[in-house]
Parts: sequence; structure tokens; C-alpha cells
Amino acid sequence: MPRERRNEGSGKLGFYIDTNIALDYGTGRNAETVSALDGLKEMGSILISSSFLVMEAADFRKDFVYIHRKAVEESWGARKILRQVYNKDLKYGDFWNVEDWIKKLTDKLGLQIYNFLMDGETWEMAQYISLYSNLSAPDAIHLSSAIVVAQSGLKVGNETIECKKFISNDNFLKQEAEKIKKQQGILYPVVLTIAQIKNRLKEKRNKT
Repeated sequence: MPRERRNEGSGKLGFYIDTNIALDYGTGRNAETVSALDGLKEMGSILISSSFLVMEAADFRKDFVYIHRKAVEESWGARKILRQVYNKDLKYGDFWNVEDWIKKLTDKLGLQIYNFLMDGETWEMAQYISLYSNLSAPDAIHLSSAIVVAQSGLKVGNETIECKKFISNDNFLKQEAEKIKKQQGILYPVVLTIAQIKNRLKEKRNKT
């Protein structure tokens, strides 16, 4: 595991977010998420995630484009669409649609994307988490990425920004993360739900 380092003095805080949090915000399907993340941004916090989020968001958008086309333009029934959703016939123009949608999503969020698993050590950690937890491969990648940035900090120019919080509404991921942290003897990242973020923002505002 990467060794934890101290914050070098930046007053900013970074928050790692998982894919579903980004999709909840970008699609507006969860008003609480929109409110909480907007609150963090108003306080100058930085939202970050792994480049793996882009891949998962691409899957989400491709499914949407495919289902919409088959249901609306070709009048397919739900059962047929579900049978064929893993055999999509999207065209090059559809992929431009997907890329444009993801750019708008990350711009709207102010989300900064990084590759945190950059060497053999970090990928070995991801493999360990995948092997020795009940997490799926995508969740193992996100948790590994969040651990790396929590231990090392996020280098931006001459600043190292503390990023020890991982925002996810996935309680199962949170439980498994606690087991992994205990096994590895690490304290961070702290996995927080949107409700916990909102409570912390409320407490901070009440103190000012």
C-alpha cells in the first residue's frame, strides 16, 4: 500500500466520487446529490475520480442511446431490447454523442479525472482487493484509486491537496472498504454517503 503523507498546507480539500454519484448529479436523478456536491464546490472543494469513471459513464450512455433508438425509432419491445443490449449496433456518430455527453457531465460537475493506478504496486493492490473482498472489479478499481490518492495527496501545481474522503451511496462498498482498511492497517479513505456530506456541510455552515 502507498504510504500516507501529510498535507503540505493547501487549504483546499479533494473528494473522490464514484460513478453512480457522478451519474446521479449529471442526470439530475437525485436532488440530494446535486445539492450536496454543489455545496462542496461552493466551499472550494475539488471533485476528482478515476479515468475508469469515464468508461463506466460511456457504458451508461451507450445503453441509453441504444435503448432509446430501438424503443422509439424501431418500436422494439422491452424484452427484445434487453436481449440485444449486449450486442449493440451503434455507429461512429453515436460514439461522438457519448463523448460529448461525458464531457458535458464532467464539465457540469467540475470533475477532474486522473489515472491513479500507474504502476505495478498500485495494480497489485487493486488485484488484492478484487481477490480478497466481495467487491466487483469496478468497485475494486475505484477503492484502490481512492486509497492511492488518500495516502499520497493530489499534486496540483506546487500544492498537495488532501483527498481523504470517498463519496459513495453504496453501503456494501463502504462495509467492504472498512474490512480492507482494517486488513491493511490504513485509516483512509473515509467513505461518506451523500447524507453524511450534507450533514457535515450543515454543521460547518452553522459554525460560521
